Amino acid sequence: MLGAGLIAYLIGLIIRIPLVHIIGDKGLGFFAAGMELLAVLSAVFSYGISKTVMLLVKYRAKRDMFKSAKKVYRSALFFTMAISILAAVFVFFFGEFIAQTFVLEYMGYLAVMAVAPAILLSGLLGVIRGYLQGMGAMTPTVHSKLLEKVIMLFACLMLAAERYNYGLKVAALLRNDDYAAAYGAMGAAIGVSIAGGVAVLHMVFIKLAYTGTFKQQLAKDTSKYVESNGQIISMFFSVALPYLLCALLYNMNYLVDQRIFNYAMNRQERGSIRVAHWGIYYGKYSVIIGIFAVACALAAVSGIPRIAQMYEKQEYGEAKYRIESKVHHLAILSIPCAVWTAVLAEPMVGMLFTGDQDTAAKLLRTGSSVIVVFAFSYFFMSLLQRIRKIRIVILGGLAAFVVHLIFLLALINSTKLGIVAVALGLLVFWLVACIAGFIGVMQSVRFSVDWIRTLGVTAIAAGASGLLGLFLSKLLIGLIGNAVTFILCFVLCIIVYLVVLIALKGVREDELEDIPGGNAIVVLAERMHLM
Repeated sequence: MLGAGLIAYLIGLIIRIPLVHIIGDKGLGFFAAGMELLAVLSAVFSYGISKTVMLLVKYRAKRDMFKSAKKVYRSALFFTMAISILAAVFVFFFGEFIAQTFVLEYMGYLAVMAVAPAILLSGLLGVIRGYLQGMGAMTPTVHSKLLEKVIMLFACLMLAAERYNYGLKVAALLRNDDYAAAYGAMGAAIGVSIAGGVAVLHMVFIKLAYTGTFKQQLAKDTSKYVESNGQIISMFFSVALPYLLCALLYNMNYLVDQRIFNYAMNRQERGSIRVAHWGIYYGKYSVIIGIFAVACALAAVSGIPRIAQMYEKQEYGEAKYRIESKVHHLAILSIPCAVWTAVLAEPMVGMLFTGDQDTAAKLLRTGSSVIVVFAFSYFFMSLLQRIRKIRIVILGGLAAFVVHLIFLLALINSTKLGIVAVALGLLVFWLVACIAGFIGVMQSVRFSVDWIRTLGVTAIAAGASGLLGLFLSKLLIGLIGNAVTFILCFVLCIIVYLVVLIALKGVREDELEDIPGGNAIVVLAERMHLM
């Protein structure tokens, strides 16, 4: 499930690459206003509510309390739908107020209003997915998430293009070019709502397919005691609260940061570049950083369920070994990715995007370390949740949000860094979360880290490969173009990194074999007499 969630998030990031070609940097800036509002509410429903329903239903299903499980589902559905309907109605009818007052991006109101149906649908999806997961139907919910993102990819792009063309006519009529980007953003937001609708239909179909099985389970339920509605509601909110806090703390920083950034730019009389710079941050910097960070995190999350099982069985020695192994894997994957993202920022941005490329490259060079701290944060916090240390996850998220908020407010109001300050604020957020997660896991399992081999040798190998990549990039970019330069330099960086890492004993043969493609690397290293 962790891997599926990351893959779905990855697809959501990839959508922004062609989208920025259609609606431009300003369009992404307007789209961010609606999309991040949806992201916060969707995290509450799709993670907080869904997780709560799953836990409560699973507990009862394991004890053959299927009547109580169904009661949990119905109660959760009633309250969630009531809240999501109110939220959707408020967002739709007060979209202009939200965009102008809370986000300080008036032209984003079209995208804000367009995500209102998606808010309603995300509440329904969260409850149905949680119920099916609790009843043991995990695979269909994974398929549902992936289907939603695939539909979103096509619907967003098609509707963004259609609405952008319509917006060009409005822009010509009103003599304001921003309307084209705003309508394009609205089209993309409508595509998100359509994808949510398809996902709901898919989940309803799956639930209907399981109707016979669920009826048989209800018939087998011979328990004399069925919990009252009051008991279920009380338990629902007590279980939901920590997960709702997690959802908010780890997902609302983009929305808050956009408001702070817009306010600072207006005060500094730089409002003319405000929306375009946020679009670059949201549609270019965040996409590249997110793709590398998620790819690195995917390499570690597969081991989390097994580590959690060992912890519950008090097999602390084996759990400690596996955590140390995963930490090393994350280091040898994320550190070079951060270095290569920084040194190859120019050809990478030029290969993927049009528009303002210099600002995007500057952001990547400044904030590429987010790749490292996000990957470690995700691993540590996911593990802490699995071993029931959610209090640490909440406190870590709260500390990260508060520290990042203070840092960003101080930096953006006292300097002219602008959007670079936002990138540094994001780095601070995930750095604090990473430190909190590391301390939490360390206290729980008492694992150790070979700092010299894990960080020292890895940094040396990544630095050596990065210097080569930087030199070749500067030399070749004017001769052979962005795409060829990036591909050539990236491949050479990987080769040099692996050679130096293996030569300095930064990775063992058994560790390489645990990494995807590691067996091929071992064979090549042996032929080169490096192992």
